[in-house]
Amino acid sequence: MSEAISSTQVTLAHLIPAPFVLQVGKALHEEGMLARFATTFVKQPQAKWQKALCQLAKTVQFDLARQISRREVSEIPLFLVKDHPWRELTRLLVSRIDNQKILTDAIFHWELMDFDRWVARENIEASNVVYGYEYGCLDTFKTAKQQGIATIYDLPSPEHDFSENIIHQEIANYSELNTSYRQYTRKRQQIRTQRRIEEWKLADLVIANSEFTKNSYANAGLNVDKVRVVPYGAPPVCSEIIEKGSNDHKPVNFLWAGTFSIRKGAHYLLAAWEKLEAKSLARLKVFGAMGLPSLLVKNIPDSIELSGTVPRSELYKQYQQADILVFPTLCDGFGMVVTEAFAQGLPVITTDRAGAADLIRHGENGLIVPAGNAEALAEALEWCLNNRQELKKMGQAALETAANWQWSDYRRAIVDNLESGLQVAGYSL
Repeated sequence: MSEAISSTQVTLAHLIPAPFVLQVGKALHEEGMLARFATTFVKQPQAKWQKALCQLAKTVQFDLARQISRREVSEIPLFLVKDHPWRELTRLLVSRIDNQKILTDAIFHWELMDFDRWVARENIEASNVVYGYEYGCLDTFKTAKQQGIATIYDLPSPEHDFSENIIHQEIANYSELNTSYRQYTRKRQQIRTQRRIEEWKLADLVIANSEFTKNSYANAGLNVDKVRVVPYGAPPVCSEIIEKGSNDHKPVNFLWAGTFSIRKGAHYLLAAWEKLEAKSLARLKVFGAMGLPSLLVKNIPDSIELSGTVPRSELYKQYQQADILVFPTLCDGFGMVVTEAFAQGLPVITTDRAGAADLIRHGENGLIVPAGNAEALAEALEWCLNNRQELKKMGQAALETAANWQWSDYRRAIVDNLESGLQVAGYSL
C-alpha cells in the first residue's frame, strides 16, 4: 500500500450490491481505503426482520428469500455496510404486480432520490473521497464539494440519450414496442439526462467500463479528459473444458444468456436465424426472461429452445456445453456475459456496441459484427457452422483472455487509477 493511498478513506455508494460494485468495494477494502459501503439492503443471515419478511412474502407468492440471496456480500465485511432498505423492498414487492412497470419506475425514482439524500446526509462524514454511480449521486456530490471531499463517478452504462435514442429507433420499426411504459420514459428522458450531466460536472474522476461507454459521452459533447477506462474482470477460469466443436455432423450449439429483448438485439438474432442455409446443423438455447413482444416470437422454429431464467450454477453448465455465445446487443456498456463465457472456454459473437468488445480479438477469441445488422449476424453464425476447428481454437483463446484479465486485475487497476486520477485532479490524499 502506498503512503498516498493509506490515508484515503472512501465512501462507496450504490443502490444494490451488484457484482461490479462489490469488486470496487473489495479493491478499496484490500488497500485499507473503504470507510463505508452504503446501499439499500444486503443479506443479513442473523436478521430476524428479513426472515419474518420472507415468510410474509410467501403469502403473496413472492420468493423474497431468493431476492435476498442475490444481495449476499462476501467481498467486504458486513460491519462496513450501512443499509437503507425499505424503499427498495417496496419497489421489489410492487414490481411483482405492476405489469406496465410505470408504478415500479416511479417508486424507483422516489427511492433513488431518497437514497442519494441519505448518503449525502449520513454517510460521507468520515471520508475524504466519495465513489458514486451514474444517476445515483447528485446530492452526494453536491455535499461532498461543499466539504472539500473528492468525487469519483463510475459509469456502468453508455450516455443516456444515446441509449434511449437507439431504443426509440427500434420502436419506429416495431410499433408494438411503443408501450405506455416507453411513452412514459420518453417524456422523462430530458430531465433524467440532465441529472447525469450535473453529476458528471461535479466529478473529479470518471471511471468507465469500456471505450464504448467513454466514447458515447464524448459524442454527447462532454469532456472526457478525466475519464479512465477499466474493463470488468472475468470470473475464475474453468479448469475442465468439455470437448466440443469438432464433429462436422453434429449441430453447433449456440447459447443466449440474459433477457431476450430488443435492447439486446434478440429480434435481429431471430431474423439472422431465418437466413441460415444449414438450419439443421444449428441449435440455439436461450436462457433468460422473455422481453420481446409476442408478435415477434409466435413462430419460433424448433431449433430454438426458450428456457427462461435459470440459476447461475445451471447457466455455467450451459456455457461449458455450448460452442459459442451469441450476444448481439444494440447497446451495452460492457456485457458481463462475455467474460463469463470466456472463463468457461466459450468464444463470443457480439457487436460493436458492446463494451466487452474491447476484450475481443476478431477471429481469434470471438467475432464482432455491426449492431442491428441481421445479414452480418447471419454470416457470423454461418461461419461457425462451416469452421468447426477454428471455433474450437477460439474457445482456447477465449479461456486465455479470461485468465489474463481477472477481477483481481480489475481491482488493481481501480486502485491505481483512483490514486493517479485524483492526483491529476489536484488532490493529495
